[in-house]
Amino acid sequence: MLTGGGEPRRREESPLALVEDLFRAEHAHLVAALTRTLGPSNLELAEDVVQDALMSAMQAWRFGRPREPRAWIIRAARNRAIDVIRRERRGTSLLPELASITDATDSIDAALAPAADGANQLAMMFAVCDPALTPETHVTLILRWLCGLSPKEIGHAFLVDTQTIDRRLHRGKARLRELGRIVDVDRLDDVDERRGSVLHALYLLFNEGYHGSNPREPVRPFLCADALRLTELLLEETATAHREVRALAALFSFDLARLATRLDGDGVFVPLEDQDRTRWDRALIERGLAHLAASAGGDRMSRWHLEAGIACEHAVAPSVRETDWDRVVAFYDLLAAQSPGPIVALNRALAIAERDGVEEGRRALVAVAGDRRLARYPFYWAALADLERRAGRPREARASYERAIELSRGRAERDAYRRRIEAL
Repeated sequence: MLTGGGEPRRREESPLALVEDLFRAEHAHLVAALTRTLGPSNLELAEDVVQDALMSAMQAWRFGRPREPRAWIIRAARNRAIDVIRRERRGTSLLPELASITDATDSIDAALAPAADGANQLAMMFAVCDPALTPETHVTLILRWLCGLSPKEIGHAFLVDTQTIDRRLHRGKARLRELGRIVDVDRLDDVDERRGSVLHALYLLFNEGYHGSNPREPVRPFLCADALRLTELLLEETATAHREVRALAALFSFDLARLATRLDGDGVFVPLEDQDRTRWDRALIERGLAHLAASAGGDRMSRWHLEAGIACEHAVAPSVRETDWDRVVAFYDLLAAQSPGPIVALNRALAIAERDGVEEGRRALVAVAGDRRLARYPFYWAALADLERRAGRPREARASYERAIELSRGRAERDAYRRRIEAL
């Protein structure tokens, strides 16, 4: 959670909190490294090894934090993996190069070295996007194994139940068991076909950090930063670098630049018009502009280009009033034609309200009210309430704010809407 100054509040310095923070940051690195080493058929074994390292840390850190926590947990995972291989070597389908303990130790040390992090995660991301699985399953596997999101969090991102996510994970594990090994991305001949699923997963990861489903942590900057890191990692390899990757990196940079002002000192969401733009990160905005410029070219603007264009207009405008709403609406028109959906329609209606007036925006918003997905979406009711308030209809605004409060996922949202009711 962020303070009014934009700095993360320190969590309670308990051993459990320290382990959770580190494990959340290192889970993807460790699982990817061990899965590449042990083979995809042993994914569950790799997960068990990482989980055992977590439990060891929880026990060992009861009396104080080690000097180098990251090195400690990596070493614990290494030692646990070697122990498991030694014990289960005959009963486990290991890769041929792990025939001896010496070979296994050398392979694990190489895979867990910091220099191998990027290659491990790229290989794992593209491996799970196997053509035999659906794009929805691709994204689910990346969010679970590479990003560390729980099945419940992934379900919120897809607007489906946890059982659906569990079924996708089961199918993914079954398919990975059929693969002999995970290869580097430059050895795949269908990288372009797999890239779309990878980018969609990173987009959902960023959204979970920007305004996700965790009621205790409505903003999780580390998820946003990791999404940007993984996206820029794609740009470092010739096989995975692409204009669409640049556009997605631009989108993340623009939005991450504004993240520190999304919550106030009480942990309540701040509307865009009330955010202190002097506190937006200018370095990240410049980074976004550089990515956006590098994404130009070709004869097609992807969804990521259009969303980055919208985010750019917000990031460079001096105020809401001075935003170029003609360009924003034009981007939304293209986005609605290319990637239609209720959330795009909602945001387009709000942009129309700024360009053409509140009544025009309200008409556009009411036009999509029949979508079942929006009926339980708190931001739809909050958006409708805002337009009713601006149109001078406080009774209708109050009713919609109250509906938004009923559907809200946490205190940060509820308190924001309560404040608006009080201001009516």
